[in-house]
Amino acid sequence: MHLPTVMASAALIVISGSLIGAEPVGAGFPGANGRIAFVSERDGNTEIYSMNSDGTAQINLSRSAARDSDPAWSPDGKKIAFTRDGEVYVMNSDGTGQANLSRNAALDWTPAWSPDGTKIVFTSYRAGGGELFVMNADGTGVVRITNNAVYDRHPKWSPDGFKIAFESYRGGSWEIVTMDADGTDQTVLAPHSSYDFEPDWSPDGSKIVWRGGRFDGIGDVLVMSADGTGVTNLTMDPSYQLQPAWSPDGAKIAYASVPGDNLEIYSMKADGAGKTNLTKNAANDSDPDWQVSGKAATFILTVTKAGQGRGSVRSSPAGIRCGPDCAEAYEGGTAVTLRAAPRAGSRFVGWGGACAGTGSCTLTMNAAKSVTATFAPA
Repeated sequence: MHLPTVMASAALIVISGSLIGAEPVGAGFPGANGRIAFVSERDGNTEIYSMNSDGTAQINLSRSAARDSDPAWSPDGKKIAFTRDGEVYVMNSDGTGQANLSRNAALDWTPAWSPDGTKIVFTSYRAGGGELFVMNADGTGVVRITNNAVYDRHPKWSPDGFKIAFESYRGGSWEIVTMDADGTDQTVLAPHSSYDFEPDWSPDGSKIVWRGGRFDGIGDVLVMSADGTGVTNLTMDPSYQLQPAWSPDGAKIAYASVPGDNLEIYSMKADGAGKTNLTKNAANDSDPDWQVSGKAATFILTVTKAGQGRGSVRSSPAGIRCGPDCAEAYEGGTAVTLRAAPRAGSRFVGWGGACAGTGSCTLTMNAAKSVTATFAPA
């Protein structure tokens, strides 16, 4: 089976004389379930997408020629931290306002927010090996919090803010480790000779879900109590599962799986039942992270231009600027007004699909909707 390029193989990879494993994902916080951010290769490179929790309204947020990965929602659900070409970035939930936070020549990656939203913990190679650092949410005040002779990666802040879980290469294998938020009191949980990657706390902080190879040597989604007891295999599947992320309400877990030749995002109940493919796309989809939100579901509005004339369509609220941007996700119940503007030498013929007539068109986004704007020569 071919393992996709967006993640490393289940076999460990030797880099600079040390063993490292697959790339991880972001973290969740207690609350109502919002959208799921994830990484997709469907546009020819890795982009940050988001979708509703049932897999609908999938939309590209990052829209960059760079390689974007590791999306992590902020605790208020308004921002996403992510990795872009070895730097930690942040953007608004709709993809606007993209900004480089880490600005360092070394590799910085795998960001995760503190539960109060004021800080971001991340992995960096600026000290020569994989160590964990903390910075303010605006990128200032960078502080190193681990100083080990081994690789430490993929940090996740506990919901109460007192602990950080991460993966660390110790004693010849990758282990899940917890420590106080200042880097002290490091404790290996449920040690095993295979490998353990990608921890994520349950929203109440009582459990940790992660990817481990102790049952089949390939990769299953496992769960344990926060003290390392009660290890349970949730997936028990011969295919490859990785990158688990709790839903904010604690009832579900999203994860990536390779049922065939590509990665898909699945969700399941917290006990492992009810596994459902959410992405259903031929490209690789991975790195899920769940947004905290009490808001309504979002629906995609798509505009298509037709005819032999030239013109543009814009929306209020902003989002559609077609030309270059002809699709946007809006929260359920949002009233969106579309206005067509013909170019010189062209005229606007009228709307089709969910709109009609020749004036401005206002739609209420209570489902996915498509609109056609037809332009003709004057």
